[in-house]
Amino acid sequence: ARKLFDEMPDRTAADWNVIISGYWKCGNEKEATRLFCMMGESEKNVITWTTMVTGHAKMRNLETARMYFDEMPERRVASWNAMLSGYAQSGAAQETVRLFDDMLSSGNEPDETTWVTVLSSCSSLGDPCLAESIVRKLDRMNFRSNYFVKTALLDMHAKCGNLEVAQKIFEQLGVYKNSVTWNAMISAYARVGDLSLARDLFNKIPERNTVSWNSMIAGYAQNGESLKAIQLFKEMISSKDSKPDEVTMVSVFSACGHLGRLGLGNWAVSILNENHIKLSISGYNSLIFMYLRCGSMEDARITFQEMATKDLVSYNTLISGLAAHGHGTESIKLMSKMKEDGIGPDRITYIGVLTACSHAGLLEEGWKVFES
Repeated sequence: ARKLFDEMPDRTAADWNVIISGYWKCGNEKEATRLFCMMGESEKNVITWTTMVTGHAKMRNLETARMYFDEMPERRVASWNAMLSGYAQSGAAQETVRLFDDMLSSGNEPDETTWVTVLSSCSSLGDPCLAESIVRKLDRMNFRSNYFVKTALLDMHAKCGNLEVAQKIFEQLGVYKNSVTWNAMISAYARVGDLSLARDLFNKIPERNTVSWNSMIAGYAQNGESLKAIQLFKEMISSKDSKPDEVTMVSVFSACGHLGRLGLGNWAVSILNENHIKLSISGYNSLIFMYLRCGSMEDARITFQEMATKDLVSYNTLISGLAAHGHGTESIKLMSKMKEDGIGPDRITYIGVLTACSHAGLLEEGWKVFES
């Protein structure tokens, strides 16, 4: 493609845009940027600038993406959507909402992509007041919500706890309901503890996927129904429609931990290994928690040591376990190691270490920790 591009006697802005976009698709930021700089200012159009914003946003270079966005001579809806999507996909929900307000005040009309992006960000924030203000804006603009916007609206209302409105949209969708809408409702009812309604929907869902099973298993685990969570997990692994993932295992580890049954926990770990599920930091943290609740300090230590990267929760979980087992000296050493790794202790860390010192009768050491 580049060879042909270099051989072209005359190039239009569209030709430049195609090759720059190609480099972004290959993840070659350096060459995409070099070609952009080679273009004359008069050759660059709104698509060229938007391509640079999209490329940097997808590479999670949000500051650079915003720099290109701010420098754009003119912007279209696609340009705003590129920057909004960049923020939304990186979890910068507050920035998404702020930029959306800038878009409205600049007189640009949002399209369905804009609304879906913004509604999804509001869902992740779970702020009912913000959700209400976005819906008012949607109504004020008389925007005709299509299937995708309605699905995003349902998800936002469900995650903000407005189940009455979410249920109404769910019913309005009729035959257009898909796994996303079903799962949003199951998850919403499970989150508020209405497990019978959640299970009723789970039983009626035309096609289950991993998210459906995860929503219901998590609902049981988070509402103290640990045995039901384990039972449903057993049904999941014997079903043909879905395979467990890390999210499933976090709920299962939690349920095993609350039951305090190490044999069950070890069985769950064997399922994890059979399915070759890779754990992130939060997955490892839940595994450490499970071992501690099941009374296996040694397994908790081994899991902690296996972690390539640890966070505050990893350290706090193990320190709390050491405290419960009266390992005062070890908990102090672990806090020192934590500081060496550049992780600052918080109140949970200090309470854990002080409790460990208390249980181990380490008065002097505990006093030094308190003074620190």
